[in-house]
Order: sequence, then C-alpha cells, then structure tokens
Amino acid sequence: MRRQLIHMSGAITPFYLHFLYQRFSSWAAPEALVAVMLAIGYCISHLYRRGVRLPIFATLVDIAEREEDRQKAPGRGTFRFFMGVLATMLIFGSLLDAPFFVVGSAILVLALGDSMSTLAGKKLGRRRLPYNPRKSIEGSALGTLYAFLGVLAYLTLYHGLGVQEAALLAAAAAVAGMLAESLPLSVDDNFVIPLVSSAAVYLLVA
Repeated sequence: MRRQLIHMSGAITPFYLHFLYQRFSSWAAPEALVAVMLAIGYCISHLYRRGVRLPIFATLVDIAEREEDRQKAPGRGTFRFFMGVLATMLIFGSLLDAPFFVVGSAILVLALGDSMSTLAGKKLGRRRLPYNPRKSIEGSALGTLYAFLGVLAYLTLYHGLGVQEAALLAAAAAVAGMLAESLPLSVDDNFVIPLVSSAAVYLLVA
C-alpha cells in the first residue's frame, strides 16, 4: 500500500514538467530536470546503502521498500519511474515534437493506472487474466478506469480539450498503457506503460 501510494504521487509530475516546458519553450528543460533528479537520487541511494541516513529519503525507504530492495537498490521503483518518464520525453518530445499532453497523459497512466491495478488486484482480484496468471481481471479493469478518469480530467481541465476529444485520447492512453502493463513481459512496466500510452495518443493527434 505504501509503495503504491508513493508511486501514485507521481501524478504531480506532468504539472511541474509542463511548467518548465512552457517557461523555457523547450523539452530540454524538463528533460534536464529529470536527469538531474535521477543523478541526485542515485547518489542518495548509494549513501543509504553505505549507512548514511539522509532525512526524509531514509524514512521513505524504511516504510515503503521491501527488505531486499533496501539492501540492494533502495529507491529502485522511483528510479525506474523517472527513467521511463525521461525516455518518453526524449522520444515523443524531443524526437517527435508531440504536444506536451501526449507525454503528460502517459505519465498519469503510469502513476495512476499502474498503482491502482496493483492495489485493486491485491484487494479485489479473484479472476486471473488468461494470458498472465500473475494479474487479475479486476485489477486491470479498475486500473484502466482510474487511469482513464485521471487523464480525462487532465485533458479537459488543464489543457482545455473538448470532452469528446479528451475522452477518446484518455481511453486510448489508458487502454493501451494498461494492456501493456498486464502482459507477461520481461521489460519493467515503468518503461513500457508511458511509451505505449504516448504512442497511442500520438497516433490520434499526429
């Protein structure tokens, strides 16, 4: 529960990245911020493994990380989250010059849908997915719905899109991202979800 709530808090990410994107009229600014965050996070994680307990970070690791992750790679989930965000910005932002909401929507699917699918699957999951017995139908369905609602609100209230257009884009982002999350892939879903979600939205607006 604690890990997933921390993961869900990543839903604020599109907003401060969009502020930088607008402020500097460039994808380079949000990409640089995430790269710096990853570098600082790696240093903090290394210090934690060496026994240096920095305020706030050490507490978060203690209450949220599995025991094996504390010893080997504290903060690993957060690193992978922002590495997925950075990869998505580089591809769909810098390379393809997509509108910011393409990337922002995908980040929300990662933060909201991925977390809710895990929480709902643990609490309510009864029926296994036929192609992946580790996942439940209930978890995937609720994760998709939660992601859809979050992206719909983001596109209509923050970016000013019409409800019909926003609903189509939100559905594409949520369904594509959560379908990818449900597959038995060897690649970490922190990379797969935002890339697939962005691709689905990009194809509709390109």
